[in-house]
Amino acid sequence: NVENFCLGLVEMGFKAGDTLAIMGDPCPAWVYADIAAECAGGISYGIYPTSAAPEIKYLMENGEAEFFVAEDQEYVDKILPLVGEIPKLKKIIVSDTRALFMYNDPRIMSCQDVKDLGAQRKAREPQLFEEMVSRVKPEDTATLVYTSGTTGVPKGVMISHYNLLWGFLSQIEVYPEVFQNDKSRTVAYLPMAHIMARYQDVYFPMVGGYITHFGESPDTMAETVFEVGPTFLLGPPRIFVKFAAQLVALMENTGYIKKKAYRLAMKVGRRHIAHVWAGRVPWYWKLAYLPAYWLVFRPLLDKVGFKNIKWAMTAAAPVPPQMVALWQTWGMNLVELYGGTEFGAGTAQTTRFARPGNAGKPVPRMEYRVEADGELVVKSPGCFKGYWKNEEATRATKRDDWVYTGDSVEVLPDGNIKILDRIKDLIITAGGKNLTPSEIEKAIRGSPYISEAVVFGHGRKYPTAVIEIDFDTVSEWARAHDVVYTSYTSLTEHPDVIKLVADEVAKGNQVLARVEQVKVFRIIPKELDPEDETDPVTATRKIQRPKLYEKMKDLVESMYAHDEEARIAAEVDGVGASN
Repeated sequence: NVENFCLGLVEMGFKAGDTLAIMGDPCPAWVYADIAAECAGGISYGIYPTSAAPEIKYLMENGEAEFFVAEDQEYVDKILPLVGEIPKLKKIIVSDTRALFMYNDPRIMSCQDVKDLGAQRKAREPQLFEEMVSRVKPEDTATLVYTSGTTGVPKGVMISHYNLLWGFLSQIEVYPEVFQNDKSRTVAYLPMAHIMARYQDVYFPMVGGYITHFGESPDTMAETVFEVGPTFLLGPPRIFVKFAAQLVALMENTGYIKKKAYRLAMKVGRRHIAHVWAGRVPWYWKLAYLPAYWLVFRPLLDKVGFKNIKWAMTAAAPVPPQMVALWQTWGMNLVELYGGTEFGAGTAQTTRFARPGNAGKPVPRMEYRVEADGELVVKSPGCFKGYWKNEEATRATKRDDWVYTGDSVEVLPDGNIKILDRIKDLIITAGGKNLTPSEIEKAIRGSPYISEAVVFGHGRKYPTAVIEIDFDTVSEWARAHDVVYTSYTSLTEHPDVIKLVADEVAKGNQVLARVEQVKVFRIIPKELDPEDETDPVTATRKIQRPKLYEKMKDLVESMYAHDEEARIAAEVDGVGASN
């Protein structure tokens, strides 16, 4: 598949240094196209399936792709209205051809057509593929991975073949039983425009030999996980929060006997995991935990297909410690990693059932230092080449081969690194207290009923939060408690739901210092949609804090309506306007 697709591209004029864009959900065709472009000495890059039209246009223009690979009709429909504004685009190559009869555009062709061209080229030049691969150098750019664009337009991170290989080697040193094991299996579900998905689903299996399973679509990810029974799973915290919320809701709505058994098992489980974190588990707690695990927790894990997981790893966003502790209590070994598109693997928890609240220690051959302002600066073979067509941004981030991560960290006494927040997001209250909003947000997001929490408070007397509810779990709770609603908005406005969220915020506040505690919150009346270009959320579901404030300014300001600064502002409003 890869060889024929590669030679087909070459037959149509693709050459070393050219770029190829791919858009779609995880599928084998995505993998074939990605590797094929790289084998030809070209550069592949992905576009998030949720990207809106302006972002697609920007990425096609910035990446200069002449070939666009679309998984199916959905992505053909996204690119076709833009082709008049993308003069460099030559061909739209489609994997799922069931709807191609609807189009009459000479630029559209199937993946099979490309592979047929490649097979013909191979018949004429049987050694061409191997010759092209042999000409690719380790330092050549293999792929562009665009940043999420939380602070501006996305930037293309140039990652070399050497960077990719080091990324794998660093992980097999840390987790050899996971990544260098032909009996390991996992599920592809993350958008493959994200470097985490590319590592797990494309590059690591090529060297490590484990099996990646592709489901029918990300919408059926839960069913795919249940059918496959993965032995390891890598993903952002949001995925593990969603699954945990599903199980918590299940146990809350189960029968009396099962609920009592679960609560008893949780009492045992909490004591057991506390001893695990302390480094020594007394024999009687080991004995007590066995029936809790085999009779309660393992059947619970089996309901979502997690019972075979030996290692679950989470990264790419702030990790709620309560969520990690819950999975570990249930007997699933969930650990935290830290890395970045610009520098690859950074740190990892390598101990099974590691204590939550830190991202572990640096991976082999990664040097680091912490600047006076707390910023982590790293240097390793995984550090990127630079930003595509953006030397100014490259100079700001990479200096003398050191990458300035933009992340504020704390090095703990045992050498583990705790990720605090983005430097730019740190809050200083009106009283001069320094707050880390991600720590507050993690505490609030530990609730199964809260999907997103965004904290404000810079220059204010106290922190507040704008909250997005998890519609699935809250609607399930509403049905169980006879709460009537007609829409997402009516659900968020129901007094019982507001009280539910208030109780969850209060629980989150219990693990925070007094000055960090959220004093007031508001629930967003609609779900944030990455495909809605007016919504303050990126394709990777990262919140654009300034944009969120601008869009929901009235909602945010209403939380400070009785503050003295608001009253003063009202008094002086308009002073000097006559001048």
